[in-house]
Amino acid sequence: MTALSAHLDAPRFRRPVRLAELRQTARRYALNPNLAALLPNGTRLRTWARLAGDARMDVWVISWPEGTETGWHDHGEASGAFAVASGVVLEQTWALGAVQHRTLAEGDTRSFGPDHVHNVVGVGPGRALTVHAYAPALVTMGRFELGPGGPVQLADSQNAPSW
Repeated sequence: MTALSAHLDAPRFRRPVRLAELRQTARRYALNPNLAALLPNGTRLRTWARLAGDARMDVWVISWPEGTETGWHDHGEASGAFAVASGVVLEQTWALGAVQHRTLAEGDTRSFGPDHVHNVVGVGPGRALTVHAYAPALVTMGRFELGPGGPVQLADSQNAPSW
């Protein structure tokens, strides 16, 4: 390794993570047949576990029992992507003056930038598992409520994760 290559490997010179890389990472982790064993089953609450991460990127698995949801939130400074490993989730976003609904099933992926505000719901039947990748690492999440004109931030960002 030359002095120049060592310098370019320093964190501030690493290339930023692109949405395509986040989608590929989430999809790759979602293919793990042992994901379900990482989280308790039979609970009616959403649960999650960190699968991997560093300052550049975080990867999480989330379990969605039927009827559970995140509430409207953002991901602070992070862009993100998620892949559905099993089951079905519904993503709600605000666009064109109304709530938009997107159903995602096993194998589907979704990516978004740092300005994305959404609500995700486990719609069943049974529990869904999703894998989420964030870059930079997920540090804060803002909470929102849905007003007549769209999502309105409730408070400053919180420590993450608080799905």
